[in-house]
Amino acid sequence: MIRFYLRQLMSFVFLWLPVAVLFWAIWRWARSTPRIGPPAWRSYMAIVATTFVALSALLWVTSILWARAIGGFPYYDSALLRIFSWGGLTSLAGLLTSVLGKGKLKWPSCGLSALMIILWFAAAMGE
Repeated sequence: MIRFYLRQLMSFVFLWLPVAVLFWAIWRWARSTPRIGPPAWRSYMAIVATTFVALSALLWVTSILWARAIGGFPYYDSALLRIFSWGGLTSLAGLLTSVLGKGKLKWPSCGLSALMIILWFAAAMGE
């Protein structure tokens, strides 16, 4: 019985934790002033990194919800492998661009990119 509740809790955390952190980072950035500091290109790199992380998190949530709706993916499904590759690439791009970024979005983007890389890698290893 405890195993069931622990499984439900972990599935909820892994599904919604990246989204919650992403919304928190954007909310924190939106309340700050100035949003774009000198040098401007580094602030824009942090925004690009957050965009990559948002795409990766969106792909993560939609793929989990889609898998639950269709009853799971077949073994080595080509669509699932494509989702893994796109998710891993967008999170890796987010990590690389967040290193160049500056401002309030840099560290949340960097941390969330690392989390998403770990989640995508763990999901791919489970295949």
